[in-house]
Amino acid sequence: MNVLITHTDLDGVCSGAIAKRYIGGNVKVIFSDPRYIADTLSQLDSGAEKVIITDISLNHDRVDQTVKALKKIKSEILWVDHHEWRQEDIEAVSKLCKLHVESSPSAASLFYRLYMRNDSISQEIAGIGDDADTNTNAMKNTLAYKLGISQKGGKFYLLREFSHGNFEPERLEEWRVMVQEQIKVAENFISEIDPLTTVTGKRFAVIDMRGKTASGTYTAKLAAQKLDLDFIMVIYNCRSVSFYRGIRDVDLLPLAINHYGGGHKFACGANPHLTLMERLMCRVRKTYMTKEIRQIINDARKI
Repeated sequence: MNVLITHTDLDGVCSGAIAKRYIGGNVKVIFSDPRYIADTLSQLDSGAEKVIITDISLNHDRVDQTVKALKKIKSEILWVDHHEWRQEDIEAVSKLCKLHVESSPSAASLFYRLYMRNDSISQEIAGIGDDADTNTNAMKNTLAYKLGISQKGGKFYLLREFSHGNFEPERLEEWRVMVQEQIKVAENFISEIDPLTTVTGKRFAVIDMRGKTASGTYTAKLAAQKLDLDFIMVIYNCRSVSFYRGIRDVDLLPLAINHYGGGHKFACGANPHLTLMERLMCRVRKTYMTKEIRQIINDARKI
């Protein structure tokens, strides 16, 4: 059996669907992310013939663990990613697998260009990946797809449907209806946001999505447009904070890297480290502001 490991967002689904078409046969799909990729690799079944990893970068504090896990894998490994990596990390991982790290609007379009150029279905999937990962959301179903993969079993379902060339799966209409409901929630939510200003005069907002039903990426984009924001910080949970470009270009990657994260200059994420007490507090109070989240906000003010 072959193994496919991909990211949990829509680009991960898209790049995973293209990779599934590429590898063919019986494929076990595993969703992971930069924070947990070392753990995912260390738990792989030794019987895998090939392992493909898509749309997952390396967080700087997890490089050693990831390299250690890769060394134990005897399978052929292909890793395709479009995020920004440190050169020393590329060199370390390249010794252990076939690694492609290149700039691209999405991992889906990168995988398509590298391996599936003659496949029209993969080309269409890549277009969806680009639209999603740049947060353009111009295609008619992108928001519905994004919402759909947040539902139970949605990621596996959509990856399978995309890999078969089905872009109008049965559950899509249900997701479209939910999108319209969430747009209303996002618009009401934005009306309560008070923009902040950095020391250099850039406008930004902190959007706490904990306990909210709206899409974080859509809410961030809408807030940027309506509130004239340079960038947006979205708190998804105590250990997941994302940064998105607003209506002007701001390099947010250093902020993410300083807080154990990574990604792109204009869309990236931090993975705050928590004490045992903070983990307990976050379980009790969903909107608890940890020390590091407060520090991230303070650091954002310095941009």
